[in-house]
Amino acid sequence: MNTEKFVRVTMLFKKNPKMTDEKFKEYWAHIHGPLCIDWMEKYGIKRCVQKHVDKSGMQFIAKNLPDWPLSTFDGIEDFYVRDLKDFTDAILDDYYQKTLLPDAGVFADATSIFISVGQDFVLVDDGKIIGQHERDYHCA
Repeated sequence: MNTEKFVRVTMLFKKNPKMTDEKFKEYWAHIHGPLCIDWMEKYGIKRCVQKHVDKSGMQFIAKNLPDWPLSTFDGIEDFYVRDLKDFTDAILDDYYQKTLLPDAGVFADATSIFISVGQDFVLVDDGKIIGQHERDYHCA
């Protein structure tokens, strides 16, 4: 288990309303995703994970936990970096601005994007309790 102190930048967004769910997932994973590989490597993005929201899973949760509010996002993407400046430099890069950002508009609704920044504190991994962690949130 790697508990290195990465910064996680999370983007949450809705799909382009002109796309079906299937086309959205296909485009994001197999067309847009590969366009990003060299760019992520250039800027030291250590891990990138796409979360394709499962609508049937969301319906199951709504039925079984009716008092819980549900997200309306279709996609969530996590970028892991050692330094937040690596991420901001990547976003300001010409390739991102001229190629990746316009391409994202094909599958994502740009007006719906939210960004969050944080650090992971892993409690359980692969069914095992994590007893030691690179991050320490003990109260003084």
